[in-house]
Amino acid sequence: MRRSGIPAGDTPDGGGVRSARAAADAPERPRGARALAAGSCVLGAIVAWTLGTGPAAHAEPVAACLLPRTAAHHSEGVVDPAGATPAGTAPAGYPRAQGDVNALMVFLSFPDAPPALDPQAVAADHYPATARFWSAASGGRFRLHLHTVDRWLTMPRPATAYRINRDWRGADRTAYLRDALTVADPEVDFRGYDVVYLVADPEAPGVDSDATKVVNLARPVTLDGNPLARLVTVFERHPPDRNVLAHETGHVFDLPDLYDRPPPGSTADWDTQVGDWDLMGSQFGLAPEPFAWHKWKLGWLRPGQVACVTGPGTSYYDLAPDESPGGGTKLLVLRTGPDSVLAVEARGRGGNDADACRTGVLLYRVRADRESGDGPVTVVDGHPGSSACAATSVYPPLADAPLGVGESYALPGGAARVTVTGREPDGDWAVRVTQRTAGARDAGRDA
Repeated sequence: MRRSGIPAGDTPDGGGVRSARAAADAPERPRGARALAAGSCVLGAIVAWTLGTGPAAHAEPVAACLLPRTAAHHSEGVVDPAGATPAGTAPAGYPRAQGDVNALMVFLSFPDAPPALDPQAVAADHYPATARFWSAASGGRFRLHLHTVDRWLTMPRPATAYRINRDWRGADRTAYLRDALTVADPEVDFRGYDVVYLVADPEAPGVDSDATKVVNLARPVTLDGNPLARLVTVFERHPPDRNVLAHETGHVFDLPDLYDRPPPGSTADWDTQVGDWDLMGSQFGLAPEPFAWHKWKLGWLRPGQVACVTGPGTSYYDLAPDESPGGGTKLLVLRTGPDSVLAVEARGRGGNDADACRTGVLLYRVRADRESGDGPVTVVDGHPGSSACAATSVYPPLADAPLGVGESYALPGGAARVTVTGREPDGDWAVRVTQRTAGARDAGRDA
């Protein structure tokens, strides 16, 4: 969990803010208290916080590069262990980030602090920027529509009574959720919503912005016939940090935290794993566009936009920038072990990546057996002796990670080498892959 912000207005794809009650009724180049009695028992069982062109003889069917899902929280796998679930199919309990998805925003105030802000002003802090981010990232394949309860619902106790903080005690957060849903259920129709945001008055004493998180329930709580397995608790200041709700929404659709939280008391950096790259690492990043791997996992890449390399020899690919609309190969994958791959994609400046520090070909390792927040993705530093954008990057040593023309990266031991051979007039990046064995091995990973 990190945090963010957002302007108001309607999205071009029709994702404008709507009334909650009314809405409830309503071949490419290789490239209600009604159910709350039972729900309150369920809430006591909260178990976790969520935090080309040229020869293609060595390109295999993409199934060879799919990673199996593991027991890791928010596993980066894109098929189940039996290999029966295709990319883009959400695991049990998670909604699909595809098509039109309805989100509900409920506003919670506290008896000791009458809110000074209008609920719609708070909604405008987060929307429509969240919807715009995901619409751009998905190429319009994921359209998030926000519905709001246009009044404050008063909690039974002051915010200070819940001891809200980042490392919230289970008993305190359970009490907060139980009270929030008890207050909301008689007033709100929860039918038809895949995403529910519980937004606290940002100016109330005792509201800690660092506690914004997704709560995962051991078993869904059913409200108005709608089973909800996870809820987004929002405690952001006004105005909030940039992109916070987009980050938390990513968790609702099974994306992991990519930052590395240091142990208590440590002053170590949080962003050493992926730096600015991908919103799930840091919502403050200069290049928050989701990795192409995440786009594949969520089902946003079309057939032909992913290439898999497993056999020995040399092959060539043109990679269209990850953030660019349209077709072209967006992801190149080298299998490095049973639960790991080396992913290769191009990054430019456009869309969500308009402020990217550097452009080029970005490499990163993906591990399906790593928990959220425990290094499921690590960016390969293409320029380990330098850094860039020191004044704006969340982690300058990785801000210049992409390879440029003429540069290459070899897996430890030399099992495979990726070389950037040129830049095409259309903006694609030309890449050569030389692999010595039938399936690259990343030394120290799955060894």
